[in-house]
Parts: sequence; C-alpha cells; structure tokens
Amino acid sequence: MKLKKNAFGVISRNVDQLSPIVDFFDNAKKYGHKIDHLIICYIDYVNPETLKELEKYCEVTLVKRGNAPFLQNSLKDLGLNKKEIETIIGTPFLKKYAKVSYGTCRNYVILASIFLGMDHLFFFDTDIFPTILTQFHDGESKFEDIDFVGSHLTFLKEDGAVVTTSDYTGYYIIPKMNFPYMMELLQGIQKEDRFYYITSVDTPVTRDRWLENIFNTNKVLGGNIVLDLNKLDILPPFFSTTLVMNDECFLGRGEDTLFGPLIYYYGGHCVDIDLLIFHNCFGDFPNKPTITIQKNLDRFYYACMGWIIRNPFFNWLRSEYYEETETINTEKRLHALIKGSKAAAEYFSDKRFLNLPEAFEMAYDKLPKDIDLFYNLLDTWNKMKKLLKNKKE
Repeated sequence: MKLKKNAFGVISRNVDQLSPIVDFFDNAKKYGHKIDHLIICYIDYVNPETLKELEKYCEVTLVKRGNAPFLQNSLKDLGLNKKEIETIIGTPFLKKYAKVSYGTCRNYVILASIFLGMDHLFFFDTDIFPTILTQFHDGESKFEDIDFVGSHLTFLKEDGAVVTTSDYTGYYIIPKMNFPYMMELLQGIQKEDRFYYITSVDTPVTRDRWLENIFNTNKVLGGNIVLDLNKLDILPPFFSTTLVMNDECFLGRGEDTLFGPLIYYYGGHCVDIDLLIFHNCFGDFPNKPTITIQKNLDRFYYACMGWIIRNPFFNWLRSEYYEETETINTEKRLHALIKGSKAAAEYFSDKRFLNLPEAFEMAYDKLPKDIDLFYNLLDTWNKMKKLLKNKKE
C-alpha cells in the first residue's frame, strides 16, 4: 500500500525564522508522523542559514509570489495558456504595492503541493503553535502538547471530509475596548455579534478538553486547516478581494471563510475537529493586548479594512451558495459605519478610520468585477483539475 505524503504549507513575507515551523516538525516527530515536504510561499527575502536549518527536517520548496517558474512551467506543461496561468497565479498589485491577495498566496502552496505529489497539506500561520493553552491566571499560563498531525488525519479519513479545521486558544483578534458608537462601527464591518465579547473580555481563550465537540462547519480557519489533495474534484481555489484606495492597496480578509461554502457546493464537507491550537496573534503573549499600542491599533485598522473589503463578496457568496442567509441592509450598515468610524477616529486620534465608509462604498461598487474575477478563476481552476485528471489516467 502506497504511503501517503504529507506537506506543511506556510505563507510568510520572509524566510528568516525557524519558529513556529520547527515546533510543528518537532510535534509531528514526537507523535510518529513523517512530513515529506515543506512549502513556503514568500515575497521578499530568504535567509540561507534559516533555509539550511529547515532542510534538516525535510525537503523544502520555496515559491516566490510573482516569480514562481516551477508553478508557471507546471501549469504550462499541463496545457494552460498564458492568460489562464495569469488567472491562477497572477499578482497584479505586486510590482507597485508589494501586495498579493491572501487567496492567491494559498493557491501557490496548494499548486506546489499538487505538482510535488503530496496527499495531505497542513496549513499553519507564522503565529500559530501546535499546543493548546489550557490555563491562564494572573499572567501565568499552562500549555498542553497535542498530536496536531494525527488528530487532523484521523478526522480527514471520514467519508466526504475534504478539509479539517478548528479555532484557536489565545487572545481574540480584537483587543478589549469600548467607546461611543462602537456598536455602530462593528455593525459597519459586520462584527456586531462580538460587541459583548470585545467590551467585556480581556482574558485569552483556554481549553482543557479537546477532540470532543466534532461537527461539520462552513467556517474554516487558514492557520489550522488540512486539505485532502486526493479529493481534487471537490477542492476549489481560495479567493479573496483587494482594494486600491488613495494609492494604497488593501487586502480583503477571509479567503478561508470563503472556502468552506464552495466545498459543500462541490459535494464535500469540512470538519471542525475541536483542536484549538495556540494563536499568538499579537506576538507578545502573555502580555495583555492594549488597543492603544501602535502595532495593535494598526492591526485593528487593517483588520477593519480587510473585513469591509471582504464583506460585499462574502454576502454575495452566501446568498448564492447557502440555502438560508441573512439579508444585508447595506444602506443601514453604511450609515452606522459613518457614525462608528468618526467615533473611532476621535477615540484613537487616528484619522485613518475616516477612510472606512469610502472603502465600504468602493467595495460594493466593485462587487460585479470581483464576481467576474471569481468565476474566471473558478472556470480556469476546474479546467486545470480536468487536465490533471486526464494526465493521471
């Protein structure tokens, strides 16, 4: 029986840090799992010493955004033309703005995994660790090791499962805060369901039990997700939007959120395996995240922009691919956002938040173009899958 090949997939601006990649390798080794390949999608710089250390664990393939001859040649040899290749791996905002959409970055890693003959692709982000935060009190924390690779593979074997995923322990991605018209701000970015949490909770998520509450889900998280590449017929591409405003390119969030509904549309399902691995999203755990610290305020601003840019397409996708979905009153949300963004700009003394309503309107104005881009990508991706299937036969 042919042994299955496993790959780790990472997206990083530079290749210059060993952790958390080596943490995942050490975790896999501890529980007896072989990782055959490490695939890193990067944009700027590779530290030769870092690469040398990573190569001690397994073979490493680097794919540079906007300059990946391995992918270009593989797609060309498969039978795609220049325009189709550009549709899948093109980076139209790279040269001027040094930005590439999150969806495209993930597709680079998926394609490399496919052409390298991998069976399973384990995605994790560079602020995620293969351990669970089980206790936190007065700044003191306790972690428990878990079998990251084995846990995902167990549930990936279930009939129809194409993706396994789960949420995180650690601090929530928005720090605790409260100011006048904050609810209106959250309504404008479609996060109003988190109002109570954001205004009242400043402790991290902990979990002392896991692998118990297993359920099918439409929500996948890119930093804790595994793909079964043998089910290519059901596997869609990742997709996310971008927006250029005031000569700055902003990246829409949620390429992972948009992924789940498509899996179900093609007849598969995603499984939340209740394995809340640790997310050090502010980079300085156990320090309590404070919104007024500049790096945290920057993160919050770009997160707001990312959600605003994502939401028009996200709402459209849900209306097309979900049986039941909420009706979005865009006029009401825009009105709330105008109030909330003005209040945020005053509260934070940061005029950038005044950009949010304009971004909201621009994102909805460009929705028809984004839908066309999505369908073009989907059609080209499906053609690629057919060519791959024919080649195997």
